[in-house]
Amino acid sequence: MNRRVEMPGSVTTDRLAGLITLQKRLMSAKGRKEAEYVLVNDTGYLFPARQILLVANGKLSAHSGATDVEQQSPYLHWVRRVLKTFELDRRDVSRRVDDASASSPDQLMLLTPERLAERDAALGTDWSEYWPREGVWIPMVWRGRLEGGLLLLREKPWNEAEQRLLTHWVQGAEHVLARHAGRKRSPVGKRLLTGAIVVMLGLLMLIPVRLSVLGQAEIVPQVSSLIRSPLDGVLKELAVAPNDPVEKGQLLARLDDAELKGRLAEARQALAVAQAEYARARQRAFTDRDASAEVPLLLARVEQTRADVDFLEQQLTRVRVEAPRAGVAIIGDASDWAGRPVQLGERLLEVADTRGAEVEIWLPSADNIPLPEGAKVSLFLNVDPSQVRDASLTHVNYRAELAPDGELAYRARALLNDAENLPRVGWRGTAKVEGEQVTLGYYLFRRPWATLRSWIGW
Repeated sequence: MNRRVEMPGSVTTDRLAGLITLQKRLMSAKGRKEAEYVLVNDTGYLFPARQILLVANGKLSAHSGATDVEQQSPYLHWVRRVLKTFELDRRDVSRRVDDASASSPDQLMLLTPERLAERDAALGTDWSEYWPREGVWIPMVWRGRLEGGLLLLREKPWNEAEQRLLTHWVQGAEHVLARHAGRKRSPVGKRLLTGAIVVMLGLLMLIPVRLSVLGQAEIVPQVSSLIRSPLDGVLKELAVAPNDPVEKGQLLARLDDAELKGRLAEARQALAVAQAEYARARQRAFTDRDASAEVPLLLARVEQTRADVDFLEQQLTRVRVEAPRAGVAIIGDASDWAGRPVQLGERLLEVADTRGAEVEIWLPSADNIPLPEGAKVSLFLNVDPSQVRDASLTHVNYRAELAPDGELAYRARALLNDAENLPRVGWRGTAKVEGEQVTLGYYLFRRPWATLRSWIGW
C-alpha cells in the first residue's frame, strides 16, 4: 500500500504532482479562452473551491461553470461592484510576487464578508447570498503591473500551504496568458499607430507608376501584298499552297479564260467584217457620192470593234495572277478555291514576309487610356511566354471596331525593336502597352471610380 509522504509546510507529494499536471495542461492550451477555462474550472481539482473567478485587463474575464460573463445578470453585476470596491481590477503593484512574500498583505489578500462590509455595507449583506464565506485573491503581476488575478471562494479557510501553492500556480499562469494575449496598447499608442499607418498609406498612394493596358496581339508582316481577283470570273487553278515560298513573277492563280476567248473570237470576227465594209465603202466613194457619206460611220465602227478586241486581249492577260514580290503565300484552305466564282477585287491570298516586324494589338475599349506615339510595348507570345519582346507603338485607330473575338476594341500597331530576331507571322500572344505616369492611388482607383460614376451619373 502506498504511503503519503508529507512535505515541509504541509504540502503533500500528491498535491505537488497535481500542480505539475495542471501546469502542463495550462501550458498546452491552444488559446487564451482555453487557458482561462483551465484556470477557472480545473484549478478546483487541486484547490477545492465552490467558485473561481478570473479578472484580466481590468474586467471579469471568466467564471467557473459559466460560459458567458458579459451578460447583465444581477449576480454578475454584484460581482463587478465587489471587484471595484476592493480595487482588484486596477491596483498597481511595484514589485513581483514571489514565494518569499506570498503571504504579504500587499500581494495575496484574504477576502471575507466583514472586510467587504467595512467598505460597503450594502454589498456585504449580499455576500452570503452569492458567495461562500472564505475568499482568497491571488494577483497576476506581469512586468511590474497588475494584469488581473484569480479569486477562489469556499467555506473552509485557506491555510498557508495552499496560499503558497496558489501563488506559485498563478505566477505560472501569468506567463501563459501573456503569451496568448500580451499587453494591450494604450489608446494613445493605438492612435499613433493608426496615424502612422494612414500616413504610410498616403505616401504609398503618391508613388509614381505608369498606366498600362493589356490587349490581344498577333505578329503581322511589316510589308505585305494582298492579291485580289483582277476581274469577274471563275477561279480555275490556285497554283500555290498555304505557306509556300514564292518568287516575284511566279504564277499564283489562274482564272477560267474560256468565256473571254469566245468573246475575243467574236470581237475579232466583228472587226474583220467592219474592216471589209469600210474598205468597200471607200472604193464606192470614188464613183458614188452617196457612198462617201457612209465612210466616216464605218470607220467609227472599225475603231469600236478594234477597241473591243484590244480590251478582251488585255483581259486574257489578266487571268494569270502573278506574285508582285517575293515572300510566302498566306491563304486558307486551297481546296475551297478551285472552281469558285470570284468578283473583281475579291481577296484571294496574301504574299508577305515569313518573319513579322509589326504587332497588331486589339485594345479593349473599356480599358482605353491615353497612349502617345512611341509608347513602350511589352509582347508576351504564347509559344514562349517567358520571353519578353520590346516594341514601340506606331499608331492607334481613332474609332473602335469589332475585334476578332467579337469585343469592341481599338486596333493598334507596334514595331518590334529587335529587327534581327523576328518572330514568325501569325504567332499570337498578349501585349502590355504603357501609358503616362500617374500616382499609385490613381492607378488603383481609376477603374472603380469610373464604374461608380457610371452608376451614380456624375
